[in-house]
Amino acid sequence: MRWTQLADRAGASLRASLVTGVAIAGLAAGLRDAQAQASKPPGASNTPSPAQPADGGAISLDEITVAAQHPTFGTNGFVATRSTAGMKGNDSILETPATVSVITREELDVRGVQDLNTAVAYTPNVQGVDYPAGQGGPTFVLRGYGANNFDNVYEDGLRYGFNSFDQNVEPYAYERIDVIKGPISVLYGAGQPGGIINLVSKRPSFTPFNEVFIQGGNRNRIQAGFDLSGPVQGAPDFAYRITGLVRNSDTQVRYTPDDRTFLAPAITWRPDADTSLTVLAKYAEFRGGGSEQSLPIIGSIIPSARGFYQPNVFVGQPNFNTFLLENKEIGYILDHSFAPGWLVHSAFRIYETSTKADVVGAVPGFTPPGFLSEAVVPYLRRQSSYGILADNHVEGQFGTFGITHSVVFGIDVQDYHRDDARTFPLGYPLAAGTRLIDLYIPVYNDSFSFPNRTNIATRASQRQIGAYFQDQMKWNGFIFTGSVRNDWVDQQIDTVNSFPNLPLAAANRATVSKQDFSALSYRVALGYEFDGGVVPYMSYSTSFNPQIAGQRASGAALDPREAKQIEGGVKWQPTGTNALFTASYFDITQTNIPLADPLNPGFFVQTGEAVAKGFELEGKASLFEGFNVIFGYAHLDTKVTKDTNPRLIGNRLPNAPANTVSLFADYAFPLGSPFGGLRAGAGVRYLSARTDSTNVDTIPSYAVVDASLSYDLARINPDWKGATLSVNATNLFDKRYYTSGFYTGYVFEGFRRSVFGTLTYRW
Repeated sequence: MRWTQLADRAGASLRASLVTGVAIAGLAAGLRDAQAQASKPPGASNTPSPAQPADGGAISLDEITVAAQHPTFGTNGFVATRSTAGMKGNDSILETPATVSVITREELDVRGVQDLNTAVAYTPNVQGVDYPAGQGGPTFVLRGYGANNFDNVYEDGLRYGFNSFDQNVEPYAYERIDVIKGPISVLYGAGQPGGIINLVSKRPSFTPFNEVFIQGGNRNRIQAGFDLSGPVQGAPDFAYRITGLVRNSDTQVRYTPDDRTFLAPAITWRPDADTSLTVLAKYAEFRGGGSEQSLPIIGSIIPSARGFYQPNVFVGQPNFNTFLLENKEIGYILDHSFAPGWLVHSAFRIYETSTKADVVGAVPGFTPPGFLSEAVVPYLRRQSSYGILADNHVEGQFGTFGITHSVVFGIDVQDYHRDDARTFPLGYPLAAGTRLIDLYIPVYNDSFSFPNRTNIATRASQRQIGAYFQDQMKWNGFIFTGSVRNDWVDQQIDTVNSFPNLPLAAANRATVSKQDFSALSYRVALGYEFDGGVVPYMSYSTSFNPQIAGQRASGAALDPREAKQIEGGVKWQPTGTNALFTASYFDITQTNIPLADPLNPGFFVQTGEAVAKGFELEGKASLFEGFNVIFGYAHLDTKVTKDTNPRLIGNRLPNAPANTVSLFADYAFPLGSPFGGLRAGAGVRYLSARTDSTNVDTIPSYAVVDASLSYDLARINPDWKGATLSVNATNLFDKRYYTSGFYTGYVFEGFRRSVFGTLTYRW
């Protein structure tokens, strides 16, 4: 779509978003005034005052302010005690009836995080599916359930993307990453049942902060970036921030780059203590390989007669494979406190993407027995999309009859459109359109002939409106949370298949799949806060997730996913410490789970029902000055309970390890000690064995070690104040491991050792 057309559509949506925000704020003000008037004695003053219980004793209300909505609020080092993601309000993690994990900016920097998979690697029951050199964005498994096409990733409370070819993620752009586990559709609508990952953008600071860095590492990696922020000179009500990064790098796979350009300018206007408006923009270009990199199990995990494949084997064509993703977006975040204890929040974003992908994918049905060579098909893929997203809600506090109410209510909107065109070689899907690659001694000398017409053209759209309400009530230590939401969804997928030279009825047809539906989601929870910062809780929640990205091989749309969860746990924030510990048990049942269709690459099948249950332990703490530790353990039991294929009933879900363990410790030596200025950290991550959807193949367990080391160069020369030299390594001992792939009998190789040094200067 042309930017002028997108701007017109976005302008209409923006006006509707602002009108909705004003209407919600007006409704909230009316409710607040009515409540205050009803509780006011005759002749009393109209001056606002704290709510009073029936016995006249004061109710303690948490302060809701614009400043409290800043991403750094409630964050100290590796530990975060508050999050706006788990409840959509200014809430304590301790009082949120769900498991909330936060990866702070300091933790991201210390661990040298370069991708979203690594960012969440120490979070229990959250596994990124490693896909080195593959095209598209990251995918995850949360509490056993796979998440495709960013249906579990959000940015500043708005959906991040709708298709793996739409987006990718640059972690340097974010102040923190919040992970909320379990069904959370009651607040976000389009969340899968294992939870969501919310990326919190860096925002302008009125306190000057500047950072530049240059980085180099193995695989010819060169990267440089900057993060500059402060007040605008001569305009004290404005602050700016501009974050940028440029990378040129190879990968562990031959002929495959990992290059990117990223730029994110932002400006904040704060005319008074009650109002903050931040405009955020982003431009990103990701350049990589177009190889699918699906590897047969025989030759990777199980040796063939010729042994194992080389770690850098490339399943593609060097003169053909290309992946280029360009993303542009702009939006705003508005917070306005219109009365004591009441705040309206409005967020809006539009984005447009374009993707050029010359891809080589596996064709399992044509792969010869023994897997000594692999059948692949090259194809051209061109995709464009745009999305318009908005969320307007009000949060406020008041008291009635000795009960403190913290309410959030609002409306969010998602409007997404995608065009996808794929062209296959002449002769496909018969054998004439495929190629064989010897994975032990690959020879890349094939040329391809493509027709002058598109073979598969898809146009997809999804519009979703959700209205939600939540009330958290506190009384004498008890915490009751009730949330309800309804979604109205309109989605359509138009597909045209055109293979004119083939005598296959299914290869030449047009299909239209259209669905209109609504669904109700809700959450109820009860907790109790003991002295000493201990809160046990129980919750029941449901989820509803429409699926637009992907379809059945027949052309039919996928049914919405639905799930329900029971969760119980205890959180502990020891008084007077910088620490937070969580233990939880969960039991999730989901229906209509999408899985890769093993017989039709690029399409999905849906099981009837599956269950995932287990427990998690997580802690983040600064135990004493300079020492940080994070640990996690998760046990997970998953099972397919209903399926049209009886052989799948009782199977574990793919890529769902029974046990995971992680530990990372970081220590900054005291400045007065002989090692002053030195900071060192190390961690280990363990995943037990996993399997694919058929449970035929076993993916072995593995453990990898990460390490970090940094030194303050001012200890060598005071003139170098602000300069730091650091070295980071992931998978330090270069452990070779795998995750389950798209197809039965195939895997993806995990990320091999990465080592890079960074020189950073801050002032």
